[in-house]
Amino acid sequence: NADAIATLGRVQSTAGDTDAALETYNNGLKDNPKEASLYILLGGVYENKHDLEKAKSAYQTALQIKRDDPVASNNLAYLLLQTGGNADLALHLAQTARRGLPELSNVADTLGEAFYQKAVYQSAISMFQEAIKLAAKNKEAESAVYHYHLGLAYAKAAQPALAKQHLERVLKIDPKYPDADDVRKQLSQLRS
Repeated sequence: NADAIATLGRVQSTAGDTDAALETYNNGLKDNPKEASLYILLGGVYENKHDLEKAKSAYQTALQIKRDDPVASNNLAYLLLQTGGNADLALHLAQTARRGLPELSNVADTLGEAFYQKAVYQSAISMFQEAIKLAAKNKEAESAVYHYHLGLAYAKAAQPALAKQHLERVLKIDPKYPDADDVRKQLSQLRS
């Protein structure tokens, strides 16, 4: 059944055996072609393998089966935003995800990123602040990503003191943050 397939695939994926997880999900979909959750899990494995086109396709299929699925909506919105996809569609999907999963910090962050890419900076700031609050409420580790996004949004909204505060926080949380060079560049521009 689909639950057993999902569990096996998660175990394989967690153990780092993404090829086995892909095989498990693809085989499971042969018997359960209308199981949106398996397409969502498949999309997650493709994301981990950096095969973003196949991940997008899996999330799109999940949404064809279960139109307003908040997880598929959030994940597809995130991928569209990361790959220069349709920003209007990403905003719509992110709003759908937020309605369905209002307590998840990453969903608030995705919606913030959609507003940011649409240059609606005050709404982006509100969502990034919400992501930080939800992460604390949900006892998640403090996220350098959320502070980075908030800092960039404050910079675009011409609030340099707040931008600087959040960008500096990124490097305190994670000195090896993947976009640390950009953080330093942003900070030097804010100081000049």
